[in-house]
Amino acid sequence: MIDDLLKAAYKNGASDLMLRTGDRVRMRIHGSIVTIPAERITPPSREQVIEMIHHLGNELDGAIDVESLQHLDFHYCLPDIARFRIHIMRTQNNFGIVARVIPVQIPSFEELRLPDIIRTIAEYRNGLVFMGGATGSGKSTTLATMLNHIVQNRPVHAVTIEDPIEFGYGSNHQGTVCQREIGRDVGTFAQGMHDALREAPDVIVVGEVRDRSVAQSALQAAETGHLVMATVHATTATGALQRILGAFQQEEHAAVRKRLAENVRAIIVQKLLRLKNGKGRIVVLEIMIKNSVIKHFMMDADRWREIPRAMEEGHALYGSQTFDLHLQKLVEEDLLDYEEALANAVNPEDFTMRMGRD
Repeated sequence: MIDDLLKAAYKNGASDLMLRTGDRVRMRIHGSIVTIPAERITPPSREQVIEMIHHLGNELDGAIDVESLQHLDFHYCLPDIARFRIHIMRTQNNFGIVARVIPVQIPSFEELRLPDIIRTIAEYRNGLVFMGGATGSGKSTTLATMLNHIVQNRPVHAVTIEDPIEFGYGSNHQGTVCQREIGRDVGTFAQGMHDALREAPDVIVVGEVRDRSVAQSALQAAETGHLVMATVHATTATGALQRILGAFQQEEHAAVRKRLAENVRAIIVQKLLRLKNGKGRIVVLEIMIKNSVIKHFMMDADRWREIPRAMEEGHALYGSQTFDLHLQKLVEEDLLDYEEALANAVNPEDFTMRMGRD
């Protein structure tokens, strides 16, 4: 049953399949929750959900003791169809499953409608690139597209630390990707980063910068000439910097700001918003490309608030842009509804004036 539901989610363009004991099956399609009527698919019983969990986890090391679970994350594959990031959760002493659809084929820059500057960032040979965005914003997909471009065009050794592994990269490329999964191949992100520095990498991709040890290792790797791409939970470029800085003690902040200013090459933060015609979603991007002005602002905590203005001023020359600048462009191109854009603007009042609305 679960394989049929996963196939249906993929066929209908869903990003997620959600089910739990006694509830109707739901899918997230183009960002909205779609509920499957009970007469089409009967809400699964507790026993059926447990059976699904056993089926999905069949290839894990060791049998799953479902009754002792509170949560579990892993990946599952339907060959030649799609991969799925599976999250099992206990809920009110029953169980639920959320499956994120991961296409077998990594999409291209063009398919994701990414601007040329993202390709340019992927071609950096060193430094730190941070990717931010909320859960479900597509940041993992953008990172995968960037890494796929790197290994297709350069003879590099890339090491990824993921939780769990999502996309596969194949072997018929100039470069190679060594993928390590938290819990299966390595215990923690911190250990994975420590190991990566001993694995002769050219590129390191770390699934999430969660704490000081991972941030420290990422900085160290960038300082020693590697390209490091890492995700952070942040909604703006300056928020990403604040997130990294917040992993360190107050007395370290001045030194860390200097290290960030020296090593950060770019910060990309993204959202997925519904297209105006309702036929899918589009990536909205905030992109910070470090230049001499932004570098100066990064070293001075009192001037971080000036970074967004410097990003907009550097749009034509460097390719930087704020969310609100990109939202304006998409509304003017009739790809995004104004009200949708306004609801997602960082500075709604300024956005209203930017668009010439009252």
